[in-house]
Amino acid sequence: LAQAPEGSIPRPGWAAALPEVDGRPAMDVFLLILVIVIAGAAVVSNVRLLVYFQQPEDAKLGYSVVCKAIIVISLTLAWLINMLLPVDVRSSRPVPSGINMGLVWEIAFITLGVFLLVIVPAAMFYTEVEGDDVIKRKRRYVVCNMLLTLFFSIAAIGISYPFLSDAAIPVVQYDCDLWQDAGAAVEPAQLASALCASKRASALDIKVGFQVYLIAVLCFIGWFFFVVFGGIGLSAVPLDLILAYTDRPRAIDEQTYQQRRRLLGQVAAALIGRGEELQGKDSDMSAQSGWRASRKKRAMRTEYNRFKRDVLLVETEFERLKISKFMRGESIAVSIAKLVLGILCAILSILWVLQIIVCILIPQANPALKPELLDGILAACENSGLYPLGIALFSLFSMYLLVCVVKGCMKFGMRLFFLFSIHPMRHQGTPLNSILFNVELVLVTSAAVVQFTQVAFANYARLTDAEVIFSAQVKYMTFYSWFFEYNVFIYMLLGWFLLSLIYLLIRPRDTGELRFDKNADKKLAKIVGGGKAGKHSDKQPLRSASAELPGAGALAQA
Repeated sequence: LAQAPEGSIPRPGWAAALPEVDGRPAMDVFLLILVIVIAGAAVVSNVRLLVYFQQPEDAKLGYSVVCKAIIVISLTLAWLINMLLPVDVRSSRPVPSGINMGLVWEIAFITLGVFLLVIVPAAMFYTEVEGDDVIKRKRRYVVCNMLLTLFFSIAAIGISYPFLSDAAIPVVQYDCDLWQDAGAAVEPAQLASALCASKRASALDIKVGFQVYLIAVLCFIGWFFFVVFGGIGLSAVPLDLILAYTDRPRAIDEQTYQQRRRLLGQVAAALIGRGEELQGKDSDMSAQSGWRASRKKRAMRTEYNRFKRDVLLVETEFERLKISKFMRGESIAVSIAKLVLGILCAILSILWVLQIIVCILIPQANPALKPELLDGILAACENSGLYPLGIALFSLFSMYLLVCVVKGCMKFGMRLFFLFSIHPMRHQGTPLNSILFNVELVLVTSAAVVQFTQVAFANYARLTDAEVIFSAQVKYMTFYSWFFEYNVFIYMLLGWFLLSLIYLLIRPRDTGELRFDKNADKKLAKIVGGGKAGKHSDKQPLRSASAELPGAGALAQA
């Protein structure tokens, strides 16, 4: 006889006492309303996000409709996947609804994989070459890049599946070699202990389906992005909001305004000259090939990323200068709102760190201890009938992690610009390609965030299909089990958060960031004499880099 270890949960759907209508399980009306409300709120919110961040020239109704639809649908998919856990909870208890949530999870992750590997990358490739006269056959360029991406992705998953799809689920095996007299009066509950004299730890070997293996792969890849960017974002989000309050634009006089405007004009002129120099070198190297050319192009990409960072910083300073002069400083209500939001985000980050330590790491060190923190609050909302409040709290904590990922990526790119280009999300100043980049980042980390929340809220996620998928299959799969069973990624997330927090407390502002103080002139002068221009191979972003500096021409003429 084999028995699952104490604390394991059987697959939901086993209950026979389901409410029935005409012999079929009745639909939970609240669950139906919940799904409709979540989907509707996701679509409306994501459309508003797109309108808020997109550039004015992209706001035309007929411009890039397909790309905009992909952005809204992709973000809605991320919302729905992260909100599937409370839906699964409602579907599994207090009475199972009869909905096959296991199938829903599989469909959701397969759709996530399609968007990650096909739809969003195709849109990104197209927006990169749109308007680029160098690439004549744009559709051919997009198709070739997509075929190459799909080939390597499908090959990696298909080749690894036969070898890494085995799972060894831990069980307790009882050896029952004793006989019991037929006339003996033994209670059924005592029968196992009377006949089974010994027990030992064992493992039940199974082979998971391809859909579960795909879930494991998406979670595994997403964890690397979640650890690096999420760990930075947990400290960067509250710190940047508080700094936005302390460094808020204040009213300045006419003399200070003219002085700052002249200096910014010099910076803008220097950046335009540097961009033209990079563009000329890029054109010269576009026809070169070989190992040496590749090294030069990588060096140019690094220099271009540095140039793009400086453009962003000068843009920010220019906007701050206009607020200080023409609006007599930032509104006190906006400043206080940033401070309050920064304090709330700091509380959320602290709660997440405490949740990791109390509800994940402590039970791993001592399985006898099962403390509760945030999942206790969610359970209390559920038991008291305040289920909508529990869903609101869960969505707050879950979506906050995705915000931290985007912020962490931005912070990482501003400090380590030699690795990849930054894609900041700015009000009415974000190109569609940058929005698509952040959408891809949100999608790739959504799988890891879902698994993380299931582990962090283990008590809240009991009796769900999510627990069966993540805690009974994915967790014990070959190769992946070492990372998931021993919480390697969670230790890495906590450690990276602490390192990032220490670093950001020492150097809270981005390199070269400008403020209205006595050090600003030195930083601006450093950008003006920004050194030798580097090299870059990405044609289209290089041509649009100078356009990312609103008013640069006017400032240069000043």
